[in-house]
Amino acid sequence: MKCVMTFLAVAVLLFTGCDYEVPLTKEHNSAVDPALLGLWVAIPDEGAVAAEDERMLILRYSDTEYLIHYPIGGADETYYRCYPIKIGGVSCVQIEAIGTNEGHIPKDAKNIFEVASYRFEHAELEIKLLNNDLVDGDLETTEALKQTFLKHTRNTELFNDPGRFRRAEESRW
Repeated sequence: MKCVMTFLAVAVLLFTGCDYEVPLTKEHNSAVDPALLGLWVAIPDEGAVAAEDERMLILRYSDTEYLIHYPIGGADETYYRCYPIKIGGVSCVQIEAIGTNEGHIPKDAKNIFEVASYRFEHAELEIKLLNNDLVDGDLETTEALKQTFLKHTRNTELFNDPGRFRRAEESRW
């Protein structure tokens, strides 16, 4: 899956490469959701085997921001700055890659942003990424990205490519 997050996301997966050069918005004043905080383990697709490094740590960085580390212990460990946003009545999370296990993301790096939605169902966290087929990753300004996003807020496919996580057992912390 692509960047997450991620969330979030996320995102996510989940986060293997972000899709956008610019953020959907730079404004963030929504509070973090405490239910997201903690260590999460990816739930493999039916018939697949879970990878050892499919863990994601979500920490509260500030009242309005998360710090996400994903995947923990993997070859492509990445750190993300994330914040909850609401655009056109749609609640989601803006994700920005900020570093890897090898250091900071270069200042001239492209495609460091992603947008994700999340929901809890049956004790699982489901994260979906902004659909690149609806909101093109080649948009070069926040305003263009936002306007395209707003055109699709009623589309049930606005977010896709779900990744599922469950809380890690306390003994694994």
